[in-house]
Amino acid sequence: MAPSPWAELEFDNIILTVPSEAVRQLEHPNELAALWNDIMKAIADLAAKPHKFPRKERFVADVQISHGWMHAGYPIMAHKASAEGLVSVTHARTKGMWGAIHELGHNQQRGCWEFPSHTTECTCNLWSVYVHEVVFGIKREKAHSAMTLASRNKRVKDYIKGGRKLSSWSVWVALETYMQLQEKFGWDAIKKVFTAYHEMNSFPNDNKGKMNLYAETFSQTVGMNLTGFFKAWGWPIEQATEEKLSSLPAWTDHPMV
Repeated sequence: MAPSPWAELEFDNIILTVPSEAVRQLEHPNELAALWNDIMKAIADLAAKPHKFPRKERFVADVQISHGWMHAGYPIMAHKASAEGLVSVTHARTKGMWGAIHELGHNQQRGCWEFPSHTTECTCNLWSVYVHEVVFGIKREKAHSAMTLASRNKRVKDYIKGGRKLSSWSVWVALETYMQLQEKFGWDAIKKVFTAYHEMNSFPNDNKGKMNLYAETFSQTVGMNLTGFFKAWGWPIEQATEEKLSSLPAWTDHPMV
């Protein structure tokens, strides 16, 4: 009941700054702490990083922010209306918090496996899907309306009908590429791919070079030649990459066949 207009909640790896009215009904902050600690551990797990962040993430819910409904950065900014969802365990476990995790995912993106502008608003959603399923127990098709099977199938069909052009490969369409990989090889494969990138120290600067490196890295990680799959998505896979992976068994029954 303190009159201060702002409340700050500090947990293991994140600090939430919200209008005080958002926490006045918060009877069990320990439950919220446990939830956010689990969320941040899951974010670190998918990124293949230590659970202890070098610097705690920050969220601020305010009346006026600089871009969109939420935006990534330090701090992550959100409109005041989002504050309630950040501090409600019940809301998180029943409805999720796609937007908040999406922004935390942005803060995990790395230029070496990002292909701007195609994946800028795409790969951050890997964290949204992962946290909803692993922490909240909410399946991907329930976590966001764009993730229903009907929506996913329609996007793929429309992309194929459009000629599999990279100019159309972005946001939800691009996410489908990663979802198909995840559904075949599991989350552990994606974690191992991120681990492999942590161990590299030189990367191409252009999208074509980075996409070939990703195809090679994922293929080596799962012990299967995935060049046919990536080519079916319209990726500019070079002959040299195909030759490097030619000794691995090919993924011939991938979803894009």
